[in-house]
Amino acid sequence: MSVNSVKILLIEDNPAEARLLQELLKQASTARFTWFCESRLQAAIAVLKEQSFDVILLDLTLPDSQGLESLSAIAGIRPQVPIVVLTNTNDDDLALEAMRSGAQDYLFKRQANTELLGRSVRYAIERKQASEAVRQAKEELEERVQERTAELALTNEQLQREIGDRLRIQQALVREKELAQVTLQSIGDAVIATDALGRIQSLNPVAETLTGWQSHAAQGHSLDTVLRLWDEATHTPVQDLLEQVLQEGTALDPSERRLVGANETQEFFVELSAAPIRLDDGKIVGAVLVCRDVTPARSLAQQLSWQARHDALTGLPNRREFEHRLEAAIAHSRSHQTTHVLCYLDLDRFKVVNDTCGHMAGDELLRHMSALLQRHTPKADLLARLGGDEFALLLHHCDLDQAQQQVQELIERIQAFRFIWEDSTFTVGVSAGLVEINAETDSWAHVLSAADTAMYAAKDAGRNRLQIYQADDHDIAQRHGDMQWVSRIVKALEEDRFCLYAQPIIPADPQRRSRDRYEILLRLEDEDGNIVTPGAFMPAAERYDLMPAIDRWVVRQLFSQLHYLPEQRNQPKPLYMVNLSGASFNDERFLTFLREQFWLHHIPPSMICFEITETVAISNINQAVQFIHQLKQLGCCFALDDFGSGMSSLNYLKNLPVDYLKIDGHFIRNVEHDAIDAATIEAINHMGHVMGLQTIAEFVENPATLQKVQHLGVDFVQGYGIAKPEPLAIPKSAPSRNRGRKRKQRAPVTPRLRAVNREPRPQLTASGVSKFISLGDSVAPTEG
Repeated sequence: MSVNSVKILLIEDNPAEARLLQELLKQASTARFTWFCESRLQAAIAVLKEQSFDVILLDLTLPDSQGLESLSAIAGIRPQVPIVVLTNTNDDDLALEAMRSGAQDYLFKRQANTELLGRSVRYAIERKQASEAVRQAKEELEERVQERTAELALTNEQLQREIGDRLRIQQALVREKELAQVTLQSIGDAVIATDALGRIQSLNPVAETLTGWQSHAAQGHSLDTVLRLWDEATHTPVQDLLEQVLQEGTALDPSERRLVGANETQEFFVELSAAPIRLDDGKIVGAVLVCRDVTPARSLAQQLSWQARHDALTGLPNRREFEHRLEAAIAHSRSHQTTHVLCYLDLDRFKVVNDTCGHMAGDELLRHMSALLQRHTPKADLLARLGGDEFALLLHHCDLDQAQQQVQELIERIQAFRFIWEDSTFTVGVSAGLVEINAETDSWAHVLSAADTAMYAAKDAGRNRLQIYQADDHDIAQRHGDMQWVSRIVKALEEDRFCLYAQPIIPADPQRRSRDRYEILLRLEDEDGNIVTPGAFMPAAERYDLMPAIDRWVVRQLFSQLHYLPEQRNQPKPLYMVNLSGASFNDERFLTFLREQFWLHHIPPSMICFEITETVAISNINQAVQFIHQLKQLGCCFALDDFGSGMSSLNYLKNLPVDYLKIDGHFIRNVEHDAIDAATIEAINHMGHVMGLQTIAEFVENPATLQKVQHLGVDFVQGYGIAKPEPLAIPKSAPSRNRGRKRKQRAPVTPRLRAVNREPRPQLTASGVSKFISLGDSVAPTEG
């Protein structure tokens, strides 16, 4: 704002009075006024928010606001702009109140003239400017006062700091001494300070508790008098503990000692460490000894060590501890030429208790058995629980005859024991395997495996008996070999080292046209890449419940290959016959698995024929009928394998919905020489035809056998005389499942007959197969 130019906001709702006021101000010759006029309060507020003014003329009687409310609203928007209130009322009280509320002046409209209005505007502006100048001067003065006050406060603070520093310097030694005393009093370890001669100067409270001495009473006494230590290794008192520290000035490394209390009724185990106390010049003026009470930690470590070596349920040594002690016994036999006996025990019928009454009953039975065995085991011998219901007994300095007698007594005592749980009473037995430990014993793993093998041989022999391991025993050797096969089979499954082979099954009548048929056979590729036939590993797989896993591998691998077989127009799809084990046959989940595989690989079920042996089928006839019906509903067919191996099957055959009878190879091998075998084949063939079944002769190994079974009317033939099994080839478009592992090169073949370089014989073919099929040697194969 300049003196000659004033920007005014007039807030007046009466146009006539607004023009009058403008005319009056125009007549003022001392200044030039710029007008903005608004008739309503809200419009004026909007203008004030956007523009600045030098003075505001405000009528207190507006259409949208009355009285001092208008003044408060305008002052709240622009508190720094002077306001002159205009009104038609001669009310001195209202004028005074308006001045108190922030107005700079008050004019009555009827009394307004050019001079009065101009002077009022100028005076309002001047008063506002003077007020602002006073306010600013006051603020500057207050700021200078605050700055000076801050300077004085800073000076005073510096003086106080200097005084405080002097006081802290004077009190530093006192505080450090007090802190050291408090630290010694509150530290969790025992601290003993001595002078240069080894005489005690002070004990902290923990040291007083450990030694039984008060600090003031111990002062001046030698360390050996107050601290009575014993060496755990030598069981002798520890003397002159601080001699090395005080004389040589070297610290004492931490070591564990046994401390006897003053009343000789308490003992502590402490970890000791000591160091010399030196002045600035290096002179040794004493020593400090720190004793840490490790009694609770030692007890806990002993407890954990015991738990790591013992069975939580029975308290007997566990497998880990037993193996360690067994290894020590073998080393003793080698060095002292002594003999010991290892006995491997496995409870019979324990599973009955567990399944009938639950695991709590099973645990209680194990505790009873442990107590019974402990009562009748000499203290010099070692009894351990290896896991589950298996125990081991190590008989020291004992020969097989003595061990046999002792173990037989244990078997009889366990057989006489009656376990009662709630309202049920159970009898249990035990099967035991014994093996001698002598100077020739190889390792603890070998002897434990041998005892385990002998124990299972005792179970196979009827249970509740003992079996002595003999390396030349054929049955034990067979079982031992089976046990070794278990890990090899599992590893082969993990590494995908099984192989599928296919052997053709052709019509016995050369003129018969029929779909191609193949039996899917299994081989194992060993670690060196050699092919192993099923006769080597199947007994172990069946004995140790590995057949379900193998069956699933066969189905997955076969279906994954068949998925990529090319379509052949105007030819029926081949039929693949897959053997199922009894374990899979009785597994409810296996049927679900088969459905998933059919859906996953889009294999028509009509291409698959499952084979089950006669023994498996008649062992659970109801399960067999239900299983076969469910798969036949999908479209599969079934063959009864090894038919005739048990003649009781004739009573059950009419209840089994099978499609093929595979005549047991026992009758086929000698059919051209044995009239009884020929009659049996003829009877089976006739019965099958009457029932609408087709028959297959296995083990056809030469032309004479083939001619005989043709004469007897058998439908299909299979054997080395027809074609040997060949690897089932994976088509080029199929992804490999061998995970990039290299195998020995074998000639891949498609699942059709392939000629072997032998003397050919014409017209022994199925449709689509070469008309010349070579005859193999008369070899006894592992499968038909």
